[in-house]
Amino acid sequence: MTQRLAVIGAIACVVAALASITAAAAADFKRGATLVEFFGFPATTQQGGLKAYADPPFPQAQAALETFDFDSLRRMGFDHMRIPVDTGPLMRADEGRRRDFLRQLGPVIARLHRHGLGAIVTLHPPSLNRELPETYLDGLDGPKFRRYGELVEGIAGELAAIRSGLVALEPMNEPQSECRRRIGTDWTVYQDLLVARVRRPAPELPVFLTGGCWSNIEGIVLLDTDLLRDPRNLVSVHFYYPFLFTHQTATWTMPYLAGTVGVPYPASEGSLDLTLSLTREQTRKVSPAANAGPPAMWQKAEREIRKYFAEAQGPSQVDGWMQQVADWQRRRRVDADRIVFTEFGAMKQKIDGVEIDKASRARWLADASSAIERHGWGWTIFVLRDDPFGLYEHQGDRHPDPQLLRSLRLDAPAADRRALH
Repeated sequence: MTQRLAVIGAIACVVAALASITAAAAADFKRGATLVEFFGFPATTQQGGLKAYADPPFPQAQAALETFDFDSLRRMGFDHMRIPVDTGPLMRADEGRRRDFLRQLGPVIARLHRHGLGAIVTLHPPSLNRELPETYLDGLDGPKFRRYGELVEGIAGELAAIRSGLVALEPMNEPQSECRRRIGTDWTVYQDLLVARVRRPAPELPVFLTGGCWSNIEGIVLLDTDLLRDPRNLVSVHFYYPFLFTHQTATWTMPYLAGTVGVPYPASEGSLDLTLSLTREQTRKVSPAANAGPPAMWQKAEREIRKYFAEAQGPSQVDGWMQQVADWQRRRRVDADRIVFTEFGAMKQKIDGVEIDKASRARWLADASSAIERHGWGWTIFVLRDDPFGLYEHQGDRHPDPQLLRSLRLDAPAADRRALH
């Protein structure tokens, strides 16, 4: 009986310790930013008509550390940074090359920790040849998924050994376009296996779960996995709505957005006629998409812009999206501080290289971040510096734009505050 009580007591201590570790992790992922300068964009070379990864693939990682004033970022109110890792070079590397990468990753995390900042390491499936993440979901026994799982497990083991500060892992960024797979195995089944692999070498490591639909809210509210009951697991949400506003002038999404510009936030702060005029002119300048020329792009843009103004898009729509997450959270009994919006942001609007209507961007950042915080969730802005989503007015600046910092309720450095008056 005594031995049995001792075993029960030991188990209780382990559970309490894990809950304590996760509670500390969740509490510290409240206000962060994404840093793409280290491992987000591997260097490449051209081999005939094909691209290949350069050797080394991340030659500027250590130099990029010196371009950030992490003490200042901490004083502004940031408590963590997110580090995306393009896994392409690692999927093809031998063990020695993987060790070289880990010797680069470790110092980046250590530098953040020395300045009181937590770290979220986010793994991106390879995209060298424009593969989508689901390319690597080729079956539970598929060769690509097996290789990816091995990589996730190896990196998890290295992160588990870090004791200098808080670190968490996102096993796959924006894993699947469909909210739920109609044909084949859904992302959530793969996610169960990836988390199980993480837990082999890293039983205490905080791990982010996510859903389909590129991790957007439509996919999150369908998550019903048993993994949600484990306090070691957090939830990653992405938020870019209204998409017409956040992604105007984007060339990599729907073709019509490349020419869309001048969309205000909220709609009531702008003019339908002005937005249509600016977009008509901009659409004439952009290169036609492979499947849509300027006339078709303009027609689609006009329809979407008119809809945006007719619906009076603004704070009420943002709040409506957040309420969907709150309702899901209540149904699934997930603690608020385990939910982090690990991506949200809006692009700079530019015409001929000149930024316009920064005030709309500031208003959107204020509304989105405050709506997240009202529910007790954390957020990670996408991105800190790199255009077109960066918070810096110019990429060579020492500090982020004070107007945008204020919209996020962060403190601008004293010199920047003086410059505002």
